[in-house]
Amino acid sequence: MSRHPLDDDRIDRDLLARFAFDEARFRADRDAILSGRLTAGSHTVQGPIEPAPEVAVYDAEDEAARAAGEAALRAGEVASVVLNGGMATRFGGVVKGVVEVFDGKSFIALKAEDTRRAAERFGAPVPFVLMNSFATQGATREHVQSCGRFGLEEAQVLEFEQSISIRMNPDGSLFIGDDGKPSYHAPGHGDFFACIRRSGVLETLRGRGVKYLLFSNVDNLGATVDPWVIGRHVLSEKTMTAEVTQKQRTASGKWDKGGAPALLESGRVQVVEGFRFPADFPQEKLPDFSTNNMIFSAEAVERDVPLDRYLVEKKVDGRPALQLETITCEASASLDPDGRPVFALGLLRVPREGARGRFYPVKEPVDLDANRGKLKERLEAAWS
Repeated sequence: MSRHPLDDDRIDRDLLARFAFDEARFRADRDAILSGRLTAGSHTVQGPIEPAPEVAVYDAEDEAARAAGEAALRAGEVASVVLNGGMATRFGGVVKGVVEVFDGKSFIALKAEDTRRAAERFGAPVPFVLMNSFATQGATREHVQSCGRFGLEEAQVLEFEQSISIRMNPDGSLFIGDDGKPSYHAPGHGDFFACIRRSGVLETLRGRGVKYLLFSNVDNLGATVDPWVIGRHVLSEKTMTAEVTQKQRTASGKWDKGGAPALLESGRVQVVEGFRFPADFPQEKLPDFSTNNMIFSAEAVERDVPLDRYLVEKKVDGRPALQLETITCEASASLDPDGRPVFALGLLRVPREGARGRFYPVKEPVDLDANRGKLKERLEAAWS
């Protein structure tokens, strides 16, 4: 058996300690990989896959939902949680959140402005919460401070840290990058649940009366603080609402891929991450896919949320490297020790684009160049 990665003296143990490396789980996962119990294919969904039978639809004319959302905002019951973690690799090594989108404003600045405008409109604080990783924390903190917290009060801006892990070679040995150092990575945004609890941020929010967490990626500026979306969650009495949008064909003629709501053989509806579908599964069979915008009832997030780790193969410095990740949407499948769902899942089909569009992902610089105008129009419409 190859030398255990954690026995290598090139490991930065201070870094691992600062970002809550889970050594016991890493050792167990590595053992599972080496024994063949955990493979890239072991996460593939088995059995029939059908469209989710019940999906609520965004309706801006639904006054009951709007009123419920506005009441929650006026009561200070809503916080905006922005995923600003990951590895900062697909934007040329620059932390995406601090990149200018338009008018000299970054992704984080525009997310914060949307939060500030909502707080001003409804007369109550809307905490702005950032989940940073070891790769994004430094540049993000500097950016927030240099921009004067974007006009937000100091207490309104909170942050917590995503955990860290280490890449391995396919044989389970330590992956060493071309720089001669171990290759660390952020192990997926499923970290959200454990990290917001462990950091004390969830307790702080609950102490301020926050009941609902509006969760979105830093690059999706369409996920504004929308009273109707919040109200739909409140009225549904669900504890997890996943925003989905209808699939389209891309420029290549292929259907959008990604996480999608589905009815599985278990009889449960869940949001299944895209790489878990069989390779030959016809994506057009499922009409919707996940925007990765979600609303969680804060009380439910106080519970332990057990998530499976998935083995993902990456190319790092041109070589295969293994890493383990957890995915937020898979919380829809989480069961407590008694076998009961941790979250009651609701699905909400939202507009993709336009004045109320809630899905504007920007994964690479070319996406930003192509969408600057649309993003400005979208936010101006939301703030008018």
